[in-house]
Amino acid sequence: MDAWVRKVAVITDCNNELGLCIIEELSRAGMVAVGFAKSDEIIKTVTYKIDAGTTAKGKIILCQCDVTDEKQLKAAFEKTIEMHGSIDVLINNADYNIDCNLSSGDVEDFRKLIDMNIYSLVACIRLAVGAMIEQKSRGHVINMNDLQAYYLPDSASNNVYIATKSAMTSINEILRQELRYLRANVKVTNIARGCTEGEGPASNKVKLKSSDVAKIVTSVLFTPEHLQIHELLVDSAQE
Repeated sequence: MDAWVRKVAVITDCNNELGLCIIEELSRAGMVAVGFAKSDEIIKTVTYKIDAGTTAKGKIILCQCDVTDEKQLKAAFEKTIEMHGSIDVLINNADYNIDCNLSSGDVEDFRKLIDMNIYSLVACIRLAVGAMIEQKSRGHVINMNDLQAYYLPDSASNNVYIATKSAMTSINEILRQELRYLRANVKVTNIARGCTEGEGPASNKVKLKSSDVAKIVTSVLFTPEHLQIHELLVDSAQE
């Protein structure tokens, strides 16, 4: 675990409960956790939510950045490297979900889903992996995916979202093979999870705890250097 102490992890959305838990877990493990948030207002809210009693050995840094804005994104990655010297881990946690069918959904909703769930995902990967390869050091990309990428619900009304998450699964494997070919010391892991507390409408479905998923992220990250978890599917034992 000491291999990641004082190393820098970027979390692309620290606004939701899962993102918040991830940055807290990584900071407790001794990492510099840099959380991206879309606005100053969100940063203030996240700052208020951060557990004041945490026994963090590392640091939590919050950075304003709209990941769908190419200029902001590039500036945020450059600032992170300038301030902290490297980017060693990327946690792609940002996503967008709205009801939108392929045959009848609103075109603007379609664009928003593509921009957040595919374009910004790839843009973040390019910036982070480029830095990792240039540093010639150990790196890890963890893509936070959705179990819906692996099946089509009987009565889904968010089919375009599901399509973007299926694309994320493919992007993860393509990236893994590219980095293997380049002999880069960068791991790639796809974590597909079921519905997490605070997400989606109220239902009888047993939801995952964000804190448990965050612990899974750190478990994947702290595997031995010679071992890589390609994909991990996680849901409640009652589902």
